[in-house]
Amino acid sequence: MLEPLPLDVATTWVLVGLVHLALGMAVWNVLTGRHDRRSTLLWCSGSAMAGVMMLVYAARSTLPHLPMIVLANVFGYAGFALRWSALRRERGVPNPWLRVLLLVVVACITVPVLDAIDERVRLLGSLTMNMIASLALCHEAHALGRDRISRSAGMVSWSYGIVALALFARLVVVFASWAALPGAITMSFDTELLLLAWMLASLWGNLGYVGFAIEMTERRARLRGAQLADATERREQAEQQAQALRALSDERHELLRVISHEVRQPLHNAQAVLQGAADALQDAAAQPGLDRARAVLREITRSLDNTLAVSTRLIEERAPPLRDTDLEMLIELVLGDLPAEGRSRVRVRRDSAVRTAAMDVGLMRLALRNLLSNALAYATPGSPVTLSVSDSEEPLALVFEVADEGPGIPPGLLPRLFERGVRGRHDVHGQGLGLFIVRRALQMQGGTAEVRSGAGGSVFTLTVPQGQETG
Repeated sequence: MLEPLPLDVATTWVLVGLVHLALGMAVWNVLTGRHDRRSTLLWCSGSAMAGVMMLVYAARSTLPHLPMIVLANVFGYAGFALRWSALRRERGVPNPWLRVLLLVVVACITVPVLDAIDERVRLLGSLTMNMIASLALCHEAHALGRDRISRSAGMVSWSYGIVALALFARLVVVFASWAALPGAITMSFDTELLLLAWMLASLWGNLGYVGFAIEMTERRARLRGAQLADATERREQAEQQAQALRALSDERHELLRVISHEVRQPLHNAQAVLQGAADALQDAAAQPGLDRARAVLREITRSLDNTLAVSTRLIEERAPPLRDTDLEMLIELVLGDLPAEGRSRVRVRRDSAVRTAAMDVGLMRLALRNLLSNALAYATPGSPVTLSVSDSEEPLALVFEVADEGPGIPPGLLPRLFERGVRGRHDVHGQGLGLFIVRRALQMQGGTAEVRSGAGGSVFTLTVPQGQETG
C-alpha cells in the first residue's frame, strides 16, 4: 500500500489548483496568435476555473462549509462545460450553449439540495456528476482525435478517462465506508489517487491540447503550401495558355489582314474600273446602272470594314496610342467614305477653333462613318444630317454630334441601342454592328457615345477626352 503523502488534503488541493491555473495561463501564452482564439480562450478559461474550484474546495475547512462546497461546484462544472465546448468547437460541431448552461445550473442547485438530505448523499451526487462530466470530456476528446486523426487529442481523452476512474474509485470507497461518514477527509489512498488524477489531467490535458493545436497549425501550413504550389502551377499553366492564345490571336489578326488586303484590292480595282467606265461612256442611260454598281461595292466595302473591325481591333483590351490628328483631314476622309448622294446631305458645322486633337484616327473614322451612314439611312429621305464639332472645357474633351431629322428612336430601344446586333428597323440593310462599333471605338479611347431622341429626330454625341498621354 502507498505511504500517505507528507501533505494535508487542503494544501494538496491548493497545489493542484495552482498547477491548473499556471498551465492554463501557459497554454494561453503559447497558443495566442497561433491557434483559433475562441477555442483557446474556452479551453484556458475552463482550465483556470478548474484551478479556482480546487482552491475554493481547499478553503472549505476555514470558511463556511456549504457555501464553499457550492461555489467550488459552480467553478468546477463551469470549467468542465468550457473545456467540453472548446473541444466541440475544434471539431466544428455547434455548441448547445443553452442546454449546457441549464445543466450547469441544475448541477449547482443539486448540491445544497442533496446536502440538506445528508452530507454523504451530497458527496455521492457530487462525485457522480464530476465523473459524468469527466467521461463527457473523455468522449469529446476521443471524437476530436478520431475526426482530426490526432494523437494529441487522444492524450486529452486518456487524461480525463483516468480522472473518471479515480472519481469512480472514490465513489466506491464512499459507499464502502458509508457508516463512517460524515467526517473529516483524511489523506487516504483513494484521495491520493484522485489528486494524482487531477494533476495528471492538468498536465496531460493541457499538453495534449497544445500538441493538438500544433498539429493543426502544421497541417494548415502544409495545406497552404500545397495550395500555393497548386496556385503557382495553375498560374504558370494560365500564362502558357495566355501566350498560346496571344500567338493564335496574332496569327488570326495577320490572316484577317491578308484577307482584308486580298479582298479590298479587287473591290478598289472594280470601283476604279466603274468610275473609268462612267467617265468614258458619257451615256445617261448607263449612269443609273453604274451608280447602283458603285453603291453595291461601297456597301460591300463598308460591311467588310465593320466585320474586320469587330474581329480584330475592337476586341483588343489595351488602349490604342492616341496621336494628334488634323480634324479637317479626318472630316474629309469620313465624307469621302460616303456615297455622293449621301455626302451632299451632310452639313458640317465647326464650333471649335481647335485644329488638331488627340485620338486614334482609324477608330474615329470608323465611328463617324458608321454614325453618318446610320443617320442617312434612318432619317427622312432627302433631309439634311448635321455633323457638329465642338470642344468642352470641363471635362477637357472634343465633342462630335451627328443630328438627323428622322422619326426618332422608340423609347424601348434606347437602352439597348449600342448593343451588338440591335437594329432600329429591319427594312434597312445591315447586321446591327454600326452603333456597337461606334461605342466600342469611343470606349477604347476613353470616351463615350450617347444618344437623345425625340419626335423631331435623334442626336448622337461622341466625346473624346483630351489632355491624355499621346503616342
